Amino acid sequence: MRMITTKKSSAQQSAKKSGPCWPGYEPVPGKKPGTKESCKPKANQTSAQRKADSKAAAASKLKKKS
Repeated sequence: MRMITTKKSSAQQSAKKSGPCWPGYEPVPGKKPGTKESCKPKANQTSAQRKADSKAAAASKLKKKS
């Protein structure tokens, strides 16, 4: 029997990389994760990056429902 592996989309991978911040946000240096103002909006995003972030946000919402 063959195992089928699936590749994770870049949106899902970027969600994992960002850590405790929402998609479209990045950690603030010097702040503890999970504290107030520990994440800030990403600056100078291209439309492709914004699209990937919105897909990652939608994927995380679907994952939470399951």
